[in-house]
Amino acid sequence: MSDIQVQDTADFLKALGEFNRLSLVYRLCDCQSPQNAMCLCDCCSVDASVVSRHLKTLVQAGVLKQEKKGRERTYSLDRSRVAKELRELADRIETNIE
Repeated sequence: MSDIQVQDTADFLKALGEFNRLSLVYRLCDCQSPQNAMCLCDCCSVDASVVSRHLKTLVQAGVLKQEKKGRERTYSLDRSRVAKELRELADRIETNIE
């Protein structure tokens, strides 16, 4: 695995490794449609501006997809990417079990 791939995985896991960001991911796991930041605020005990920063971090890490509709931004979990990243790490961990 190249250093770039390791860094990408580290950035991905770092994005998931914060309590409020992981809470947002869990909340979006239950959503069938994209959600705006205000709808997601109730899952975290922080104000809307902090939720927006967490959402931005998750988008940058590839955990969430963001859509702009006029002035509104909606967010959805990039389910296939998240599952793929976590599955690849789990497979690599299990590969060398003796």
